[in-house]
Amino acid sequence: MRTFSRAALPLVLSMWGACAQEPLDGRRPAAQGAAGRWAEPPGDGPSHLPSAFVRYVTVGDGGHLDTAITTYEQDGVTVVFYGAVHIADAACYQELNDRFTTCDVLLYELVGPEDYRPSRDPEERGSSIVSLLQQGLKRALDLTFQLDEIDYQADNFVHADMTPEEFQASMDERGESLLSIMWNMMASGMEMQREQAESGEAAPAQEFDLVAAFRSGEGRHLMRVTFASQLEQMEMLAAGGEGSTLLEGRNEKCLQVLRREIADGRKRIGIYYGAAHLPHMERRLVEDLGFRKTGHEWLVAWDCAKRPDPKIDRALMKLRRQCKDELSALAAAARDHRLANRPDDVPTPRQLAETEGVAWEGPFTDPWGNDYVLQRRRTGARWQAASAGPDGELGAADDLVVPEPRRGGLFGR
Repeated sequence: MRTFSRAALPLVLSMWGACAQEPLDGRRPAAQGAAGRWAEPPGDGPSHLPSAFVRYVTVGDGGHLDTAITTYEQDGVTVVFYGAVHIADAACYQELNDRFTTCDVLLYELVGPEDYRPSRDPEERGSSIVSLLQQGLKRALDLTFQLDEIDYQADNFVHADMTPEEFQASMDERGESLLSIMWNMMASGMEMQREQAESGEAAPAQEFDLVAAFRSGEGRHLMRVTFASQLEQMEMLAAGGEGSTLLEGRNEKCLQVLRREIADGRKRIGIYYGAAHLPHMERRLVEDLGFRKTGHEWLVAWDCAKRPDPKIDRALMKLRRQCKDELSALAAAARDHRLANRPDDVPTPRQLAETEGVAWEGPFTDPWGNDYVLQRRRTGARWQAASAGPDGELGAADDLVVPEPRRGGLFGR
């Protein structure tokens, strides 16, 4: 099929729903081990209810898909919702990894064995039709995959989702099956689009030639915009709807773990769940558990600004790969310096090379002749190495940024 249309999205809802779940195959958990760009806050204020947890903002011929970070408080306990999307820009996951270190515990979703800790290594996680679909979406949209980027081995991570046995028992109790859930997703998606078309709410379906678009370097941009502008609806449909095991059944398991952690004296608790789960969870948290909403921020998950696709420019792709490798080495050397000396100020790469005991003999400039820069990250103790990219301007869309790698433990020390 050469063309792609927004009208085809209901056909991928079942695929998207599958991508939101780990395969329920009873595999043993992996062995345990020890910046996104921010959008302006919404005008509804931090206390407005109900909250929105995912949105698409149009900017020119592109835009950005945002997910929410929402805070609630009661009697000295703070609960923070981190809205998850299962593929996103790497900068989004880097920001979340830093934010998660500020929580006493971070409750996370993934249907799997008790205390399931997925590995970042795809070979350790194993392959399945679901993983193939996940990787396919990641590559097609030039994004990164949640399980490849989030550090589930962190000490404060706590599994807060159903086991496969609990999931199956809940479906049996509700008269559901995976096939019926996937069918309902597709049927609901087509019904939603029909209602929008009849009411005049839906924009005209846009079609484009995929082959021509990718040859021109606009294919990924067009696919990002098309998917991102519909992702809020796709996430809601893929969650299974009110009363389903996918949504309410799993939410109740998470809230059960939340009550346990509060009883154990935890004061700052993060919940990292799919954005579509959070409206129901917010109602339960506010109406039944007595929390009040105190904060609401937006994190850019997909940057859909129009830009050339470096993957059709082999020379540019080679330079960016070289730059990433050099940034990774620089960030590792900076980490060693920070941990050994605890400096008040972040050094320049040249100052780093002159520091006794620090092994940095790499370049001071990127492949385009711009100075490499070391910076503090927005949150947490770690630093990052950055390049201004081909345009030579830090803070632009073509920047390359690599955070210092972790050595292990909660704060990477």
